[in-house]
Amino acid sequence: MADPASTTSTPRSSAATPRNPAWLPTPLERLALALFPLILVFGTVFSVLSPQTRAAPYDPVAQAHAQEPGAAPGYFARKDNVFNVVFVKRGWGWTTLAFAFFLLTHPSGGSGLDLTARRLRAAVRWAAVTGWWFLVTQWCFGAPIIDRGFRWTGGKCEVAAREVAMGDTSVGEMLTAVACKAAGGRWKGGHDISGHVFLLVLGTAFLMHEVGWPVLRWSGGLREERCVVMPDGALKSANVEAETPEGQGEGRFALGAGGKTALAVMGLNLWMLLMTAIYFHTWFEKLTGLVAAMVGVYAVYVVPRFVPALRGIFQLRFSPALANKPKGPPPDAASPPARKPFDPFAHPPRSLFVADVGPAHYLVLNKFAVVPEHFILATRAFRPQTHVLEAADLDAARACLGAYEAADDGGLFAFFNCGEHSGASQPHRHIQLLPVARMRDGLDGDSGAAAWRVLAERADLDEAPFVAFSETIGVGISSADLHAAYLRLYRRACRAVAAHAGAPAGEEAPAEGESQISYNMAMTRSTLVVCPRLAEGGAVVKGGKEVARLALNGTVLAGTALVKSEAEWEALREDPRGLEDALRTIGVPREGFNEGMKL
Repeated sequence: MADPASTTSTPRSSAATPRNPAWLPTPLERLALALFPLILVFGTVFSVLSPQTRAAPYDPVAQAHAQEPGAAPGYFARKDNVFNVVFVKRGWGWTTLAFAFFLLTHPSGGSGLDLTARRLRAAVRWAAVTGWWFLVTQWCFGAPIIDRGFRWTGGKCEVAAREVAMGDTSVGEMLTAVACKAAGGRWKGGHDISGHVFLLVLGTAFLMHEVGWPVLRWSGGLREERCVVMPDGALKSANVEAETPEGQGEGRFALGAGGKTALAVMGLNLWMLLMTAIYFHTWFEKLTGLVAAMVGVYAVYVVPRFVPALRGIFQLRFSPALANKPKGPPPDAASPPARKPFDPFAHPPRSLFVADVGPAHYLVLNKFAVVPEHFILATRAFRPQTHVLEAADLDAARACLGAYEAADDGGLFAFFNCGEHSGASQPHRHIQLLPVARMRDGLDGDSGAAAWRVLAERADLDEAPFVAFSETIGVGISSADLHAAYLRLYRRACRAVAAHAGAPAGEEAPAEGESQISYNMAMTRSTLVVCPRLAEGGAVVKGGKEVARLALNGTVLAGTALVKSEAEWEALREDPRGLEDALRTIGVPREGFNEGMKL
């Protein structure tokens, strides 16, 4: 997206590459999942080439070599080996234990025992994968899928066959593999999907997704490649819905005790998968066990990426993503932090990068999106968020506004948060942009959506509970005039703050360097607005008691208040006046303010 009259496009080494299709596992996922068929192929080939294995007697009914001591070709060829009895037979229990231990101890999941969104979604995915394991191996409205498949392909229990010959058909119809063995029979004749392969592949793939991927993201070792289809059909990086930022734990421990436990379980799973490949089942039975496991993994981890309605099942209606959004260091920190704070705009991930805008700025998708297609205009080199904006910053924002107008009716709403009371979260300078059409999504009916306009462009801006200053800007306004308009509004805001504090009028606020006040700036194609801020949020009071604290940023100039928790949402729904009361406290109150008195 670029306006030829205002921007230039500069090639970058991180230039946008084609996104990975949402229906297809990412290259890294495909590489990891390819490990399973490679192990099975290697084990099958080894069993054919190994003289010891080839020479050992094999019982096709038991899908195993002779089990007598000394007859089996190796310790792991015996079904009573300790790893098979203690580990594989209870494999899903070990997988669940490793998953829960990691989720409750690793910082990527949250702190303490709090029920975070990350933990809740992971628990829902565990329930889905466990449900598939249960249907395939334990019970599927009767016999499990493995036993049903065996019967459908002509398999019988030898005990049941004798009973049928004697006239008792009910036994033959109801027996499962477990019941057949308990009755002293042998499961014979059909295709037996390898339950060991199914279990070991499913458990390992599950831990790869629930432990491996979060650890890589946490430590900064993974640049997100996964993409999701949004409700409007747009293909976006999965970062827009991620619970934790990339690289949040960079420089800290990666695995932890929980991760090491999960890694040990995965390693033992892969070893026993190799032993199964060498000593048990036919190659086709192992293949169907692999396919059955992959079906479950694909359904839980890939299908929701391109079916938004399904992905909604794995999300909370009131997401804490904004509450978990990382904040920069406080401006009044007594001493510098022990290590340099993480700067998400220093090296933007390729999966989030959109385009260059001129020589000094670029666009990147916002992983903490307020609405779909929420993106950010950031400076390529570090510029402080707390400094007065430069002409180039405003030019780049105007170029985005102009370019987007042709692509989407309604255009963009741009806003900038400056200072500790503005809602700013990162010290690296950035302007945020929201599609107005997406901000209308969810309004009641077509008439409500059509009637809504951003507050910055409305004539009743002067009726807002807080003071804001605006000027009309034309499409053809020069860069110098645009920057001059911004400085006029910024200086009026500085004088308003001083007047509210009862301070005498001082020198004009400088046109560069550290801002004298906290403020929000909003910009559309026709309007520029600056709103001085005195507080980041206001209390939501119910029955004389504070029930929530509303933190607001520049979206207030669009006429939007973002809530970060269900408590805030419910409190404001029950008493909408709480929002107006909070708005009065975040800036210079409109009541009693006379612009001509000290400005």
